[in-house]
Amino acid sequence: MEAPDYHKEHTKRIQSSKKKWLRRSWISNAIKFSIPPILLGGYSRYESTWLEITKTVVRLPFLPSQKKIKILHLSDLHLSQATSINYIKHSFAEGLKEKPHACMITGDFITDRPNDEQLDALKNCLAKISKKVPTFASLGNHDGGTWAAARSGFSSPEKIKNVLKAAKVRILHNERANTYLNGLPVTVTGLGDMWNTECLPRKCMARIGSDQRRRPHLNILLSHNPDTKNLVNEYDWALMLSGHTHGGQFRIPFSNYAPLAPVSDLSHTEGLQDFHGRPHFITRGIGSLYGVRVNCRPEASILELSRS
Repeated sequence: MEAPDYHKEHTKRIQSSKKKWLRRSWISNAIKFSIPPILLGGYSRYESTWLEITKTVVRLPFLPSQKKIKILHLSDLHLSQATSINYIKHSFAEGLKEKPHACMITGDFITDRPNDEQLDALKNCLAKISKKVPTFASLGNHDGGTWAAARSGFSSPEKIKNVLKAAKVRILHNERANTYLNGLPVTVTGLGDMWNTECLPRKCMARIGSDQRRRPHLNILLSHNPDTKNLVNEYDWALMLSGHTHGGQFRIPFSNYAPLAPVSDLSHTEGLQDFHGRPHFITRGIGSLYGVRVNCRPEASILELSRS
């Protein structure tokens, strides 16, 4: 009988042990590296419906000293599988608790093509807010047109226009309307969407010279895409309201940088900023695409317009 080859057996045991260690190491690393994306995905989904009510003072020196106007500014509802009608209702209700004098909505009521039942639910939701306060709206790139049609959306904005009209929301599509808010005369102008090639300021706005930029009249401009500021720089408006950016959808933590924001000016993707002497406010919006947000919570914006 031959003597056992202890060296060979020892080598086999080492190789077997090494294979088990490599297998366990691979599983351990797979778990370790998959946890952060899973946690981030779960958090981003949670943040997409973590509504924030923000309050911003907009100073307009031509307003009477004792008068203030409070506006609820909403945008980017994005009714879809990712953003439910119940969440949109909740957002409206939270905004109305601040008792605004008016509501201004700057487009993207939907994503893709909601069915008739969903559109009817949206109509009923909007009707509740228009019964409480005067409500004005412009349209966004997802609400219908050439851009939307190329991405499985409606080929024209007529369906959304009909929803808004039925809800008694004043839809302003390259139009303007005169009203009174808290006793002050106000002109509200709404532009068509830039990406759908329907932004036509010449149809509804007056041009001004450089010496006329501060006119003593409150003219609020609703324009979904903030990039239209460059198209309306020579037109008469006192305050511009926009959406579209979702605050960037993804903002680098501990910074104000939103590299994915769909605008040319990445220095201004949310909040209030001066644009050549006039205030321009971009709301982060209440809905989202794909149900994901990171470091830019959805927002119902309360704007207080005052002299000081």
